[in-house]
Amino acid sequence: MDDDENSDADSQASGSSGIDHVEYAPQELPEGLEVQVFEDEEDRELLTTAQDVTNGRDPQNIPWDRLQVSRSKYRETRMQSYPNYVNLRDVFEQNHDRLRTESLIVRKDGCRFYNFHQNLQNVRSDIAHFQLRHLLWATSKHDVYTTSEACIMHWSTITQKATKVLDCNSLPGESGPVGANGRAQISTFCARHDLLAAGGFAGELDVVHSHRPGLLCSKRVTTSEMGITNGIDIFQSPSGSLDLLTSNNDNVVRCFGAETFQEKCSFGFEWPVNLAIANPCEGGSSLMIVVGDDTDAFVMDLRTRNHVHRLKGHLDYSFAASWHPFDGHTVATGNQDMCTRVWDLRKPSESSVTLYGRLGAVRSLRYSPDGRLLAASEPADFVQLYDVTSGYRRCQEIDLFGEVGGISFSPDGSSFFVSIADVAYSSLQEYVIAQDWRKDEGLVY
Repeated sequence: MDDDENSDADSQASGSSGIDHVEYAPQELPEGLEVQVFEDEEDRELLTTAQDVTNGRDPQNIPWDRLQVSRSKYRETRMQSYPNYVNLRDVFEQNHDRLRTESLIVRKDGCRFYNFHQNLQNVRSDIAHFQLRHLLWATSKHDVYTTSEACIMHWSTITQKATKVLDCNSLPGESGPVGANGRAQISTFCARHDLLAAGGFAGELDVVHSHRPGLLCSKRVTTSEMGITNGIDIFQSPSGSLDLLTSNNDNVVRCFGAETFQEKCSFGFEWPVNLAIANPCEGGSSLMIVVGDDTDAFVMDLRTRNHVHRLKGHLDYSFAASWHPFDGHTVATGNQDMCTRVWDLRKPSESSVTLYGRLGAVRSLRYSPDGRLLAASEPADFVQLYDVTSGYRRCQEIDLFGEVGGISFSPDGSSFFVSIADVAYSSLQEYVIAQDWRKDEGLVY
């Protein structure tokens, strides 16, 4: 995010008005749904199951039969009216037709890798900054983490109960910027390797253990006024140490050791960094992918601190990236130009695959744990599950309504979760792997 955007983000988060805020603010669902549909909370069905959907209920419990617009008509309106935020608008508008033409033709009919399982409307989530959507993590098929009211909440699919894991309203030390409701602002977080690390608008890094009480770290990684923590990664380095990467709006990526949380090294750029992700390939290299307020993505070596590759092809700023979990040379990037690009670092001069979205920017990317699927989330309404085994030519499209806070596969791949942030219809959706999506199929890279 550039400095001007950060000011716009503060405006959005605080509820103040402005031209950019009005034009690009996330849109709530749909026109007419802001009215009170349920007379009291007891009348409200908070759980929608697969059987309910089979019996005709909307997966998000939206009562289309009680509204003056059908689902299909509202989808048509939404496609025409939803604003895709871009920074380099002239470049985007001049080239987006070419991008569509160059993008891979993807087949969606008959593709179903995950089946709808349940929609949990009592799992609330919110978004502090409209460009940052890494706000959902599943550490098992029963343990899911979301953000709500400046807290990280743990949801158990077994007990159907939520537990507060990290409350950023009550941390020691200097508090960061707050929104109109007086709460702190969680911009991003990561839950992996039994740690949960959250970032904030004042450059915060707050870390807890996912299974033990107590704060492990609470600090500001930067004193810059524009130092919002845009991204966090927790990873096992090739040397065996557990480390954290923070990506900040002050143009710096920092690496911290998870034992002392002292800075081990840093990387400076000429633009705000939106996300840095280390290569997770076991026994692999010390490479990381870095994306930010630049059209290019950069591959860096954490050990030597050298630039390895500069990946050219996107037209706008990138906020999403994901490494393939096994092969070590495949990485995907998501951009405000509505494209996901897949790169083979053995041939880095151009992307090997270009995938064009439906509604807006690609704001979150996740490869499945077995590497057979790539999930790409747009800012609202659409999540695509691309079949890697087909060369990304087959895709299951998840069609919903609402701003998407994040997406996450469970570590065993049995479940896939989508977080929806909306005033009336905020929820957590769970999908379970289809039985005929056989795990013994060979991978094609």
